[in-house]
Amino acid sequence: MDVDVTALRRMRLAALGLTRPRDGVAAAVAGLLAMQAQDLRQAEWAIGSRVPGSTVADVWASFAAGEVVRAWPMRGTLFATTPADLRLLLALTAERQMRTAQPRHRQLGLTDDDVDRAGDVARTELAGGGALTRPDLLAAWTAAGIDVTGQRGPHLYGRLAHQGLLCLGPPRGETTGGALQAFVLLDEWAPGEAAGDRATAVAEVVRRYLVGHGPATERDLAWWTGLTLTEVRAGFAAVRDELTEVRCEGAVLWTLGEPQAAGPDGARALAGFDELLLGVTDRSHVLDAEHWQTVVPGGNGVFSPMLVEDGEVVGTWRRVVTRGRASVAVSPFDATADPTRFADAARAVLEFRGEA
Repeated sequence: MDVDVTALRRMRLAALGLTRPRDGVAAAVAGLLAMQAQDLRQAEWAIGSRVPGSTVADVWASFAAGEVVRAWPMRGTLFATTPADLRLLLALTAERQMRTAQPRHRQLGLTDDDVDRAGDVARTELAGGGALTRPDLLAAWTAAGIDVTGQRGPHLYGRLAHQGLLCLGPPRGETTGGALQAFVLLDEWAPGEAAGDRATAVAEVVRRYLVGHGPATERDLAWWTGLTLTEVRAGFAAVRDELTEVRCEGAVLWTLGEPQAAGPDGARALAGFDELLLGVTDRSHVLDAEHWQTVVPGGNGVFSPMLVEDGEVVGTWRRVVTRGRASVAVSPFDATADPTRFADAARAVLEFRGEA
C-alpha cells in the first residue's frame, strides 16, 4: 500500500503505543520489545507516556515486581525490557557484543579471569534476593581485590549483563531526581526459559519489532539490534507471508499484518531518547534535518526531550525547578508558535511526577 508521510507517522504513533496505549507498564514495554533507557529519568517518562494516568511510582512498582528490567541487550546501550524479552535478545546479540568489546577490554587490561572473579563475587553478594547499586557492587569487587578503576568497573558489569548473569531491577535508595536502581541476578530475580533456536528467535524479533515500531525496514531492525543485515533479511523472509508492504516516498517498509488506519494526534511531550526517534535509522520522516542540532546539541549522542505534534518533532522541552516548584519550559522550533498549545502535554509530564 502507498502512504504519505503523515499517514506513516500516525501508523508509527499507534505501533509505539502512544495513540493506542497498551494495558499497564509491563505491557507498554513489551509492546515495543525494548525501549532505549540509558537515562533513567527519561526512561521513566518514556514508559509513563505510554500508560495514560500512570505515575513514576507505577513504573517503579513494575521494576520492583520483576516485570520490567534494564540491561544492555543491544548496541552496548541500556534498554528497558521484560525479562523474557531480555533473554530473547541476548540469545541473538550477546556473543557479538562481547566480541566487539574485546579490543577495549585488552586496552583496560581486563582478562577472562577478572570477569570470572567478578561474576563469582556478584553471585555471592546477590544470592538469596540480594540487590546492590552500582557503587555498592563496585565496592564489593574492590574488597575482593578486583581493580574497578576507570572504565574497568562498567565493562565488568556490562560483560556480566551480556552473559545474562546481571540486570538492573528494583529501586534501592535515592539520588537527585529519583530512585537508584540496583543490580540483581537475572535468573533469580525473574526466572525464565532461554530462547529457542536462533532462526526461530530472529523471526520472533522481526515480528515483535514491527508490532512496536512499524512500518519499518530490514535495515532499521539490523541497526536497532546490531544483527547482520543478512540474518535480519532471513528473518523477514521467514515471516514474509505475515507482513504487509508499505511504500512511502520511494521507501519500502513493512508492518506485521495489515496496518490499521490511525487518525490525527495532538501535541505530546516525549522523553529524550524516545523510540519515536531512535527506533529507526531514517529519522527524516519525524524530524527535519535543520532541527537535528537542536535535538542533539553538538551531535554528542544525548537526545533532548521532544515536543511532538501528529508524529512530527516540532520542538524540545525541559523540566525546570524554581524555588522548589517544578515546571516544563517548552521551546518550539517555530518561534511564532503559541506555547499554550503544548500546555496539556507539559501538564502530563508534571502529573506523572506528582508535580502538577
